[in-house]
Amino acid sequence: MTLNQAIETYLQQDAAAKTAAKAAKAAKEIILAAAGTLDTITTDIYTVYVKESMSSTLDTRALYKDFPDIKNTYGKTTVSRSIDVHENAAAAVKTA
Repeated sequence: MTLNQAIETYLQQDAAAKTAAKAAKAAKEIILAAAGTLDTITTDIYTVYVKESMSSTLDTRALYKDFPDIKNTYGKTTVSRSIDVHENAAAAVKTA
């Protein structure tokens, strides 16, 4: 696979994943709306169990603001890399 093919595959799959995530979220909202306050809903084909959970997170931004030294002692730095793909103007003319 060439670099251009890899970029095209990435763009296509990324777009498909975003579309699928939006469709799944919309379907989930419909299911939850249908469930209302029920723990279980049943159709002629499916049984859906609705579970509610709570989670707590630490507001690190506020913590670091109030206690700036804590970041030096307990802070953890990670490195990640991302990509942002833009089509070159010359390539756009060739494909048009």
